[in-house]
Amino acid sequence: MSKTLDLFGDARAARDAALEQVTGNAGVWFDIALRYVAYLPKGWRGTGEDLRLYLIPAIGAPHSPNAWGALVAQAMQKGMLLRTGERRAMRTMKSHARRTDVYEKL
Repeated sequence: MSKTLDLFGDARAARDAALEQVTGNAGVWFDIALRYVAYLPKGWRGTGEDLRLYLIPAIGAPHSPNAWGALVAQAMQKGMLLRTGERRAMRTMKSHARRTDVYEKL
């Protein structure tokens, strides 16, 4: 049992290291994107895909698609976004209508 718990801890540590690496490699894009999230109106509800569709025209795409997950994770850690428990089908062709979490701006 404790070995399983260690595996989860290791998985979280690996995830956190990967998110930190993506964040660092994104340069100023990440800081600007996080500022845009901070200025979303209180009560805004949407998915990571909605953020992507909002931010790309405004500031361009990040260096890696993994930056989107890092952006949402950091916005949650900073108390900007909260997972609502709702899941919604994504809309763009590249997302293939897979279901994803919905977040609310605090």
